[in-house]
Amino acid sequence: MKHKKDLYETRYSRTWEIDEPADHVVDFARTLKNKAGLILDVGCGAGRNSFFLAKEGFHLIGLDISLSASRLASERNQREKTQCMFVMGTFLHLPFSEERLDAAFSSYAIENVSLEQIKKALSEMKRVVKKGGVMHITLHSPKHWRFGQGKKIANHEFVTFQMIKNKQVEIIAHFFEKEEAGRLFQDIGLKLLSVQEVLSPNEKQRAYLIRWRQDEDH
Repeated sequence: MKHKKDLYETRYSRTWEIDEPADHVVDFARTLKNKAGLILDVGCGAGRNSFFLAKEGFHLIGLDISLSASRLASERNQREKTQCMFVMGTFLHLPFSEERLDAAFSSYAIENVSLEQIKKALSEMKRVVKKGGVMHITLHSPKHWRFGQGKKIANHEFVTFQMIKNKQVEIIAHFFEKEEAGRLFQDIGLKLLSVQEVLSPNEKQRAYLIRWRQDEDH
């Protein structure tokens, strides 16, 4: 999990340059009825999706493991006088009490870890979101351009290495078939609402957009 800090410090991650929100986050906003609620952006990076939702009237907390990303987001928050809150932390141990939040989402953030860590991240999101709360995430599809690259360490799971500022950085990714993604949510006890394929503008970052709800009886 240390690699993301390096990517932002070296500007290797280009998402810090993007101001526009992801299209699927814009769609997610339309499903949220309670604008007085508190929404968590898991793996927020420099905050582009958080700022969009804040300007739509929602209350946002952005969480990222990268100190550099959090600093970039906080500087923009002050500059644009928005009311977001940005904190450092890992999605494996969210620093919030149970049922603290009304909704949560993760856009291209929790894919680059092992399957077991993805399950842990989902369990943490389930823990901190209130009953009836809606959540969604993106997960890598096997049609993603990185599928099959590097060393295979498990079924549909690969580890690659990249040189960042003369340091070898390990990047793990698990790629989900549609059926596997559905089973993942059922195993954790979440009510699956939809699974759909989404594409980046260049059609290289193919992923599944998963939306689910925290049921009253879980």
